Amino acid sequence: MSAINTTAPEDRIPLSHKFAYGMGGFVNNLLASASGGMMIILNLGFGMNPALVGLLGALPRITDAFTDPIIGYISDTSKTKWGRRRPFMFWGAIASGVVFALLWQVPEGSSETFIFVYFLIGSILFYLAATVFATPWVALGFELTPDYDERTRLMGISNFFQQPVNLIAPGFLWFVSQETLFETQADGAAWLAIIVGVVVIGVGVFPALILREPMQAVAMAELSQEDRSSLMDNLRSFFGGVQTTLK
Repeated sequence: MSAINTTAPEDRIPLSHKFAYGMGGFVNNLLASASGGMMIILNLGFGMNPALVGLLGALPRITDAFTDPIIGYISDTSKTKWGRRRPFMFWGAIASGVVFALLWQVPEGSSETFIFVYFLIGSILFYLAATVFATPWVALGFELTPDYDERTRLMGISNFFQQPVNLIAPGFLWFVSQETLFETQADGAAWLAIIVGVVVIGVGVFPALILREPMQAVAMAELSQEDRSSLMDNLRSFFGGVQTTLK
């Protein structure tokens, strides 16, 4: 008979903490689904050239490719009394919710050029804010317990919380197209963005408030003195590592 794996009591994650981490998964999936699924409204609701809509979907992702590892590195080397991950998650949830809500408040009668520039700048800020939340949230999931089976259970609950978004997101276009509620799809998108922003903030702060970082002391002990230096020194070290990798 195969041995049954048992999790040590000190490595178990309380059910409330598993649910709190799962709520972060709901927010993370909602941010991704809303930002991608609502892009079609730029064409249908604002009449923007599809080629420009495609650029708005691609260009911010280029900056996102750089900000993801940068935020991860900064979070890894941060040292606060609230932990390495939780402050980023808290403010990232608030910032991403606010920026996403503002992103779709486009002034009526705006030109195509204005909308393109507005969304380009706003999308870059949005993805940065979302990264500030999502990257530390993902990292914290691997640090809540050293036990393989308990971590598997945690990821299962997180996945359970993420799935409802996949059922809701396809209805975004239907919602903004309701003529009984909104005069235009642009008006519907403005209200939907506010709803999404409020949900992101209301749900996204819970993981930061409820979860703890049991591996923080171990992680900080492993950091060298160089890693605990200033932010600019950390970024210089990070880009030096990127340069070495590219070579």
